[in-house]
Amino acid sequence: MSESTEKGISRRDLLKLAGVAGVAVQAGGLVAAGIRAGRSSESYTGWESFNPGTQFFDRRPFEFEGPAHRPVSEVRRPSHLTDYVFGRVAAFQQAYRAHPAWKPGEPLEALGMSAQLAQFYRDFPERLEWDFKTFTETVPNNSRDKEKYGNYYVLAEAYEAGFSAHAGFLRGPSAPPEESDFPGPDPFGRKTRPPLPFRTPALAADFVKEMAHRYGATLAAVTKTNPDWLYSEGWRGCPPDYDFSRMPAHWEYAVVIGVPMEWDVVLSNPQFGTSNDAYDRVSTAAIRLEGMLKFLGYPARSHTPLTNYDLIVPPHAVEAGLGEIGRTGFCITPEAGGNCRMAVVTTNLPMAVDKPIDYGVARFCNKCKLCAESCPSGSISMADSPDGMVIRGYEHWYINNGSCYNFWRETMGPMGCRLCVAACPYSRKDNWIHDLAREIDPRDPTGAVSSGLLSIQKHAFEYPEAAEYHRPPGGRFASFRPEPPYLRAEKYLNIPINKPGK
Repeated sequence: MSESTEKGISRRDLLKLAGVAGVAVQAGGLVAAGIRAGRSSESYTGWESFNPGTQFFDRRPFEFEGPAHRPVSEVRRPSHLTDYVFGRVAAFQQAYRAHPAWKPGEPLEALGMSAQLAQFYRDFPERLEWDFKTFTETVPNNSRDKEKYGNYYVLAEAYEAGFSAHAGFLRGPSAPPEESDFPGPDPFGRKTRPPLPFRTPALAADFVKEMAHRYGATLAAVTKTNPDWLYSEGWRGCPPDYDFSRMPAHWEYAVVIGVPMEWDVVLSNPQFGTSNDAYDRVSTAAIRLEGMLKFLGYPARSHTPLTNYDLIVPPHAVEAGLGEIGRTGFCITPEAGGNCRMAVVTTNLPMAVDKPIDYGVARFCNKCKLCAESCPSGSISMADSPDGMVIRGYEHWYINNGSCYNFWRETMGPMGCRLCVAACPYSRKDNWIHDLAREIDPRDPTGAVSSGLLSIQKHAFEYPEAAEYHRPPGGRFASFRPEPPYLRAEKYLNIPINKPGK
């Protein structure tokens, strides 16, 4: 058989050429793959969470023309003094300390509290009952429990302390919006400039959201600020006689951003978790975004967990399309579920706004009830729907934040609970099985997928009963999942340790 082809090329040479071509093709494939990998921000070690790829769920098929919220009765703005639980319990604690002989059933005026707070307690007597119990029973018990068991949770508190220490470096506004929100010379002495115009509102929104991700936000979206959801008083930097009845004109747009709490820690709630890791990151990202907008010549004010809010966040997050309100009362997002701590930056930079989405959370929450079943304080409603529950003029799941806060003060480790976040089926890491559920369930009109997933969640996994989260002897200070190895004091510390339940 001839070794030559008709064109004079030997078979051996042909095979060599084919081999070279094969290598070239493979090399080209490697080059192309290398280019793709090099362009991917996932390859930037240490920066994986600081890119828009973290907002990976395609919301477009689930968008609808808003608004997602429509008043059903007369609207009342939220109050820092009554609706904001931390403001209310602080006011009650101060009043009770001044009148320690006061007992439930006696006139509220005898506590010397404001008429506004006294009326709130008349409207919601269950909140008064729980606030009284918090400072007469729960806090004293917790002090004794920490003496006995505190060392078991000390590394969790150390983890939290690193984030909360940073709060002192994050500054909120010290003057009214008309002064503090507008650009001025920055710390480097750079002068203010007229607002730089963007080509289109859509490009402005794209840029702002891109910067939010680069500054550390996992999620970012834009909506119009709703005056109904501004606090009725107490905006930061404002004197008591400030006119809180109107929204500053430059608060027209709300950029809503969010980040998750550390996943392994959040699952070890209520005893080992902390909100401050996400509070720190989202607050820092919002303040960075505020600074960027001011540099471009636009007024901006950040509303964050560590510098406080002048508005409530969840309804703005829903209108911006980040997620839906769940039974828990907070925004449940496709990417992070309820494990998402949020902040807002208000500004007047003209931006294209995002649309709200309906990807099935409301329907799922009606039948799930896992958060309510797991809630140690019974603060979450077990009703089959929020129909008829009206909060400040809007239909909304009822949450008893008095009983919720009471359990916060019972827990060990960093103060708080967050068990509803850990128990929520939407609060899951990003992996193939959860991605599959994210994509299939919202597209299933029968509800069979969500029912099947819920059955698996309730019957295939073990987690404590609600009573087990309480203090001994009735409970054992249980956690939803065991604490991460790096928070186990027994492993690292040479100190006496009492483990609850032993």
